Amino acid sequence: MGFLDRAKKVAEQAKELAGDAVADVQAKRGAAGGASGPSESSLASTDSRFGTPYVPGMLGRPGWRERGLVDPAAVLPIDERDRAGVPRSTKSEVVEEPFGMGRRWATAGRSAALFYQLYPEHQAWEPPGGTTPSTDVAGGSTATLPDGRSLVFLGADESRVVLEITGLEAGEQTSLARTVAEHLGR
Repeated sequence: MGFLDRAKKVAEQAKELAGDAVADVQAKRGAAGGASGPSESSLASTDSRFGTPYVPGMLGRPGWRERGLVDPAAVLPIDERDRAGVPRSTKSEVVEEPFGMGRRWATAGRSAALFYQLYPEHQAWEPPGGTTPSTDVAGGSTATLPDGRSLVFLGADESRVVLEITGLEAGEQTSLARTVAEHLGR
């Protein structure tokens, strides 16, 4: 068998594997009552190379996807996280904090996270030291937790979010807050 024949055979096998993966995702979405076919973004959000895949109800109750909201990874884009000092190779984890549900990217003492305040208890939560108006983003407020995490509260109603930062410089935090505010304003 020649080189081109082998390459063709490998390409056909790869195409079959990709077709099987798409069929698996379609079957899972169909069983969960989702749409008939996966979108490119839904396939990406289930690929563990990008971090923890989001599974509806994985935190014990409906999250952002069930409410039709954009994945936090799109609100806090990879290029912006990378520029701020959280490398693009950093995988996310899906977490819930007292102030919201979202994704956190953490590595070597540096982290960036975005949380939706989906439930009344998220929206009612107050930081121990209170909040102060943001000088960087109109309508935002900020807080620092006892463990050193910085929080920036942005948006209103369904799109109310909390940007959580650890180990980043003030300018990096400002840049991320402005990116999130810009996304929410669209």
